[in-house]
Amino acid sequence: MRYGVSYYPEHKKPEELEHDIRCIIESGINTVRMGEFAWCRFEPREGEYHFEWLDQVVEEFGKNGISTIICTPTACPPAWMIEKYPDILYMDNRGIRRPFGGRRHYCYNNEMYRRYSARITEEIGKHYGANPYVAGFQIDNEPAQEGTGRCHCPACEAKFHTYLEKKYHTIEEFNERSGGIFWSQEYTHFGQIGLPVNSIEVGAQQQIEAFYENPTVRLEFERFASDSQIEYQKIQSDILKKHTKGFVTTNATGLATNSIDYYKSTKELDTYAFDYYPGLRNASVDSFPYAFARGVKGGKHFGVMEFMSGGGHRFSGSGRQQPNPGALKQAVFQSFAHGADLMLHFQYRTFPFGAEQLNYAIVDMDGVPRRRYFEIQETAALLKKLEPYEEAEFANDTAILMDYDTHWALRIKPVNDPVYHYIHYCGEIYHHLQRSGIGADVCSYDADLSKYKAVILPGAFIIREKYRRKLKDYAAGGGCLIATFLTGVKNGDNVGYTESLPAGLTDLFGVTVQEVEPIFADNTASVKLSFDGEEWTSRDSAWCDLLAGTAKMIGTYTDTYKAGSGVISENVYEKGTAYYIGTGLEPEAMRRLLEKICKKAGVSQLPFAVPENVEVIRRVYEGRNIYYITNFTQADAELTLSGRYTDLVSGEDVDGVCRMKPQGFAMLMEK
Repeated sequence: MRYGVSYYPEHKKPEELEHDIRCIIESGINTVRMGEFAWCRFEPREGEYHFEWLDQVVEEFGKNGISTIICTPTACPPAWMIEKYPDILYMDNRGIRRPFGGRRHYCYNNEMYRRYSARITEEIGKHYGANPYVAGFQIDNEPAQEGTGRCHCPACEAKFHTYLEKKYHTIEEFNERSGGIFWSQEYTHFGQIGLPVNSIEVGAQQQIEAFYENPTVRLEFERFASDSQIEYQKIQSDILKKHTKGFVTTNATGLATNSIDYYKSTKELDTYAFDYYPGLRNASVDSFPYAFARGVKGGKHFGVMEFMSGGGHRFSGSGRQQPNPGALKQAVFQSFAHGADLMLHFQYRTFPFGAEQLNYAIVDMDGVPRRRYFEIQETAALLKKLEPYEEAEFANDTAILMDYDTHWALRIKPVNDPVYHYIHYCGEIYHHLQRSGIGADVCSYDADLSKYKAVILPGAFIIREKYRRKLKDYAAGGGCLIATFLTGVKNGDNVGYTESLPAGLTDLFGVTVQEVEPIFADNTASVKLSFDGEEWTSRDSAWCDLLAGTAKMIGTYTDTYKAGSGVISENVYEKGTAYYIGTGLEPEAMRRLLEKICKKAGVSQLPFAVPENVEVIRRVYEGRNIYYITNFTQADAELTLSGRYTDLVSGEDVDGVCRMKPQGFAMLMEK
């Protein structure tokens, strides 16, 4: 298990460097990450490579038991390169080139930049690949972050035309599948297809308001840009893997901040890693990103390459609050509980200069160890103590399926925006299950579903034929499938199905959608739910799919013109059961419905009740359950237990009641 910090020796004067190295060694951490923004030091002039400035640091750390993760510096091409090849610069959807002076100012499709990136990666791989003190490599830094994932330069446009021609073969095929006849948008050759004027990229400014473009072109550009990023990444990963037996990865951001399909981008990497900056002041830390991270590579361990550290400024100037005492240690424990085997705080020491000056860090600009430093010292010791249980297995029998095509399509043409956001809705379902004591994995549509007793399909707006068959096979084999409104609306071309909705799945769910509409504050209605002899009510929200068919209606409207109409259904399908939830419900009503459906499907739940803002994760080690418990409240918390346990954190026996202080945590193994 690797725990540590990001560190920037290229910033330090000799006396600062000596001081920091000594303090980092004394902290007890075992990993540092370095080099991601230092191209001008690695290669100050074209073809002139220098590693001595970093070698001495790697050596000093290594001799004292601290491994290094070396980063390729391609997030920051140096000034001499931009001066020589200005067409390397990134161009946004407005046609504006991103100038030198920030970061991530490159086009990932530019062939000259790819050549330079391969060259520096080759030199770094040769120099550090066999170094015993180097644990692994990080490619670039936060690919596509800060609005750099959808380049519109001439090189990208030409490559996009090639991408479309390779996929559709003929322009006639493209015209037919994209509905080009609409608004007279049939083309005579692929070169006529322009890049989208508007963008769903985070922070993008629209070039022309009220300019409505072809949804197929928009979605294909999202796929193309994501694939281009993956292709660029692969240039570096292939080179590094020639030189090292250590791991090769990169650092993602969020689940979809930069609109790269992480399910695809991580296939050829050794591990999935991402950057996570939760608030650690009087707030629970959302574990949905951890569940997603675990599912990216089919349940393997993941890394948190940049993790919250302390208070301070940020890019926008709004700043971050200091973590509560104990919150850093608790947050690292929670990350470990969810399957992380690499956790690095960003960063060790606050920057005095540059765009990230006065930023959050473990120690302040003066380098003096204080509260946060001593807390990571305690955390390092704790992780060493818990390391033997790192391979405890997850035993969740519920899965939530997530899809990037659906995310992109619903950002290109939103449905009831901003009330309904696809990824947020996936997270809401995860939290409903968690509150009911049900652990869930978050997976792609390509995941093996056979081990799950229940599979939840939130808003599967785009669903291809192969996935329709897969879902039917799952239910037919005895699985419990739970779908929600907006299922099966469009095909893989981002074109609406012309058959009854949910398209191709009406036999599976036993219903057809009769009417649809968004739910606003002035058109809500009441829904009565009846399930296994119990009844309760809720107001609807977000969206409404009115249902009719042979399925049993377990949710019906009770007022407005919709009174008596079905909106939630249950249908027996061969050996399994398929549910369709046609509207949003109030949180407590939705939680209750999901819990009852899962219970009927035989899904396992925690054997004890969990208070509000306390999280419990179940894993299995050598046949015994381990419960990882975190108390996010600022008050004492108690859990009434069944059975006897050993707290692996404190070493104490726990029988009957588990008591935790504010910001406390426990790791209970069954006796």
